[in-house]
Amino acid sequence: MNVVRQTSRGVTGLVILAALVTGLGVRHVAHRRERMRLGYELSAATAELRRVSEENRRLRLEKSVLTDPDRIERLAANLGMARPTTDQIRVIHRGEAENRAREKP
Repeated sequence: MNVVRQTSRGVTGLVILAALVTGLGVRHVAHRRERMRLGYELSAATAELRRVSEENRRLRLEKSVLTDPDRIERLAANLGMARPTTDQIRVIHRGEAENRAREKP
């Protein structure tokens, strides 16, 4: 009976040890899988950042070209526009436009 009891304890111990090792193995694999997933996610985010940064650079350049004063003046001249003379310029101060709008019937 003593031998059976020791064998039973040995088997129980091995089963517990096997369960612990299996649990640790599963945990290790799960962590490794999560690291790989995060790595892929980081890689995709980095590529997206590069793409958006390049688009931002391109749009800034386009804005710079489109808002160039010489270009705008050239386009205006092609449309028959000219710079206003000093008597054509009116300065309206804050609130003045609203007051004028209220005065008109």
